[in-house]
Parts: sequence; structure tokens; C-alpha cells
Amino acid sequence: MFAVYGAGEKGARRAARDGAAVVVVDAFRASTTIAVLARKGALVIPVASIEEAATYAGADYRIGERGSKRVRGFDFGNSPTEVEGAELKPGATVVLSTTNGTRVIEAANGAPAVLTGAFVNAHAVADELASGAHDVDRVAVIGCGWEGRRALEDESAAGAILHRLRERGFELDERAERVVRLYLDRPEKSLRRNSAARRLTVLGNESDLDFCLAENTVPVVPRLEGDVLVSRR
Repeated sequence: MFAVYGAGEKGARRAARDGAAVVVVDAFRASTTIAVLARKGALVIPVASIEEAATYAGADYRIGERGSKRVRGFDFGNSPTEVEGAELKPGATVVLSTTNGTRVIEAANGAPAVLTGAFVNAHAVADELASGAHDVDRVAVIGCGWEGRRALEDESAAGAILHRLRERGFELDERAERVVRLYLDRPEKSLRRNSAARRLTVLGNESDLDFCLAENTVPVVPRLEGDVLVSRR
């Protein structure tokens, strides 16, 4: 079993062409919000554009952000703590559109499996892949980044997943090994003061940082089935 690291939409497309299972990592905050929604039993429809989210028929709730700010007229912003504290209808259909994460999920179309991962479910995602549940021997963990640029929080969360995959017997390529080293060596305080963290703080979303950086607190594995992210755990 082999695992690699890739970045952004380009990395997701390449992984899908290579026949790898794709894990989309947007730690601040789409993958974390998706994990919370999955734990609540919601059906999550990830879409790239705000227009598609706004016009999607049959949605119980709409969640969206651009530039980390809630999309006007939507029910929630892309905030895991806001969603965690909300009472959602059982089995609710939630349409989600974010600046980076949902675009990368869309780019992974055609992969044999598309999962979402973050710090909060790193072990759960890696353990399920290692269990053989998805019948793949190659995994690509994709850090979404921010508008085409590196995002240290995504690299670090990807490193947490890759570290666990290595513990479960996966061989890592050189780039994945480097991401694991960065995860192990990078202090959490550096993630709390990077540009993404500062942007959330300015917007009053400091509580999301604590939630997003807590490891293995939401042990679910969202998987794309058709156009819906669901969790069977």
C-alpha cells in the first residue's frame, strides 16, 4: 500500500487519473465542518459555486463562505462550532460551498474513493483506508491550500493522516514523508498565528481554531457517494 501527498485542484485531478483514493484536507475549515455535519447525520452536497448552492433544489440548509465570510442569505457560515451548536433536522440535506475545499472535492471526480479529512478525524480516515474498506492500494492526501497557495494547516493535517497511514503499514513517497516531518516538528502555536488563523480571528471565529486543531475528536469518515458526502460510521 502506497500513499502520496498532493496539493490543490491540480493534485486532486492527477490523483484521480492515477486511480488513487483521494483524501481532501481543508483543515480551516471545510473538512472539519463536513466532519461535524456527518456526525450529525446530515447529507452534505459539496458544490464549487455560490450560484449552484443558492439554487440547489431540495436543500434544507445552505452553508457557504468566501474569503472566510458567510455568504449572504445562507443559513450558516463555514464554521464547525456554529454547526456543532445548531439543531439540524434529522437526515438534513446540506449544500456546502467554500473558497477552496469544495472546489478540490469537485476536482477529485473520478477517483475510486473521495474522502474528507482534517485533524479532527485523522486517525478515523487513515484507519478506514488501512482496513481495506475501500479496496484501494494507493492513497493521495491532498492539501487544499488557499486560493492556489500553500496552507500550512492543510499540510500539517495531511501529515497527521499520512503519519497514521505509515503506522498502519503504508509506504510513503518522499513528499509525503516531508509533510509528516513538518507535522511532527511544527508547533501548534505556529498554526494559530498563520494567515488563515489571523483571518479567522479578525472575523471573530477564534473558537473555530481550537475546534479545528483538536486531533481525533470527531471520529467519522465522510465519503463521497455520487454527489453526496455521507458517513457510515
